[in-house]
Amino acid sequence: MEKCYFDFRDIFQVIRYGFSGRKIAVHFIGLVLAYLIYETLVYLSLFSVGGTAVPDFWNKYALLPVPPIGDARLEQTTEIAMWIGVASFACIFFLGSTVVSKITIEQLRGDFFFSVGDAVTFLKRHWKSVLGAFIGLLLIQIFLALIPLSIAGIGKLPAVGKPFLMLTSLLMPIGFFLGLLTVLIVIVFSVGLLFVPAVVATTGADAFETIYQQFAIVWNKPWLLVCYEAMLLLIKLIFVPIWGLFCLAGFSIVMLPMHLVHTETMQQFMGYANLWLGGAVEKLATLPYINNFGVFDIGTNAQMPTLTGTEAVTTPVISVFLTITLLISVGLVIAYLFSIASAGNTVIYTIVRKKIDGQNLLVQPDAEPIETAN
Repeated sequence: MEKCYFDFRDIFQVIRYGFSGRKIAVHFIGLVLAYLIYETLVYLSLFSVGGTAVPDFWNKYALLPVPPIGDARLEQTTEIAMWIGVASFACIFFLGSTVVSKITIEQLRGDFFFSVGDAVTFLKRHWKSVLGAFIGLLLIQIFLALIPLSIAGIGKLPAVGKPFLMLTSLLMPIGFFLGLLTVLIVIVFSVGLLFVPAVVATTGADAFETIYQQFAIVWNKPWLLVCYEAMLLLIKLIFVPIWGLFCLAGFSIVMLPMHLVHTETMQQFMGYANLWLGGAVEKLATLPYINNFGVFDIGTNAQMPTLTGTEAVTTPVISVFLTITLLISVGLVIAYLFSIASAGNTVIYTIVRKKIDGQNLLVQPDAEPIETAN
């Protein structure tokens, strides 16, 4: 069992537990799967729209994932497909986070050889608890929202509407407390976005117990949650950019010889990648310190150059792998961010649970209690 203090000092363990190849790989695979689902749904919806929808979208965004809340001015079918893609991403993220949380809690318990396969086996038995907790919280919010909406709807009916509103006004004090309860549910749901995977991974709880635990930590230790999450955010702001700089340096070192010896050819490769990523490479190169070595230069060509001979085959093929490499680099940075978040929220939950009811989640059932650090 790891040495734990069950206070703010344990948060700093996240730096070590978040930087794990297994945990980063779990979230990276989830990102790849979510990205493929999202892009497939978007382009299938564009094909169903017909006309010039596909080439217009490709020329503007290509393989760059476009959020449904952006100013893309797309058809309703495509926007629906995007929201389905976002929901798919959320499900994959929370399930992947449960796997990472399970690995983390077992490491805290002293099992450093707990594998991804074992965590996935655990997930197969408890995935309904993860998704069920979110669905349950959403249903509670919907039910509470239906009450004032129903009253307002009945109030629009002729003849009976005005008298009905007059009668319901007598219940205004109850409505006020209903509004407070709705706000509490929204806060609990927001906290659940952070802690549902951690609760399921550490306790194996069902959906109802998981929902109860969200209420318990919000009601009993709200300011502790705020302080610990602020510390975790600070860790993310420091170490994720450092990891991003390492990824950038690794990519630049590999590409620098090619850029120095074959500058124009490298610019062609980057030009293709820039077009396939919706201009993201060009925007990335304008950020401070990103393009100091010039490996992200795309030259002066706004469109793909006309190629002949073997270049017509080799240049696009190489550009495809370059584009995939760029996507992998970005994905690894995001996966590390998710890994820190999953491991950090697991550690925070064990601390908060210890302070609420004195239960040491690091001691497994039927295991001998082990003294923790004072």
